[in-house]
Amino acid sequence: MAIDPCTEYGLALAVEDFVPVLLAGAGSVVLALAAGRVVPSVRLPALLAGALVTLGGFAKALWKLLVAAEPCRDYPFLEGLLFPCLAFGFAGIACALVGVWRGRPAPWWPFLVAPGVGALLAVQTSDTWPLLVVSAIGAVFVGILGIRLSHREGHSLGVVLFVVYIVGTLVLPPLASRPHQSEELQWAEQLTNSVVQLCFLLGALGLRRHVPAQDTATPRTVGAPQ
Repeated sequence: MAIDPCTEYGLALAVEDFVPVLLAGAGSVVLALAAGRVVPSVRLPALLAGALVTLGGFAKALWKLLVAAEPCRDYPFLEGLLFPCLAFGFAGIACALVGVWRGRPAPWWPFLVAPGVGALLAVQTSDTWPLLVVSAIGAVFVGILGIRLSHREGHSLGVVLFVVYIVGTLVLPPLASRPHQSEELQWAEQLTNSVVQLCFLLGALGLRRHVPAQDTATPRTVGAPQ
C-alpha cells in the first residue's frame, strides 16, 4: 500500500531534518577548504561539489517540511533531487581528497563514471535506487579518505570521527527506508543522523587544521588510492 507523505512526518521532525543538512554542508565546505590548502586548484571544484551535496539534502528537507505543513504540499521533484546531487557531489569531494592524498590534482573523469552509470540506470528503471547505491559508495569513499588522511597527519580523533561517519552512512539509510515507522523511531534515527553528520564536520575541521599548506606539502604517491 502506498504511503501518503502528508501523514508520514510531523512538523517538528521536518524542521529538525535541516540540522544534519547544515552539518553535512558545513563539513563539505571545510573539506573543500582543507583540500585547497594542499592543492589550491581543487578548492573551487570541491566547493561546488559540496554545494551540490548541500542542495540535495536541502531539497529533501524542504520537501519534508512542505508535506508536514498545513496544508500539505507535495512536490516530488524536491525529494527526487537528493540522490542525483549526492552521487555527483560526493564524487567531486572524493576527487579533491585523492588530490590531497597525492599532493597534486587527480583526473576528474574517473570519478564521474559511477554517478553517470547510476544516472543512466535510474532513468532506465524509473527509480532512484541506482543513485542511492552510488551515493552511499561515494560517501563511504569520502569517509575512507578522511580516515587515511587523518591517520597520515597524526589526527587520531579524526580517524574515530570518520569511522563513526561511515558506520552511520551504512546503517541509517536502510533503517530510515522502512515504512510505517513510529514517530519515536523516526526521531531516534534523525537525531542519530545529526550526530553522524556532526562527526563528519568535526573530522573535516580536524583535517583543515592538520593538513599542511601548499608551501609545506610535498607530493605523495606511495599508497595513494587508485
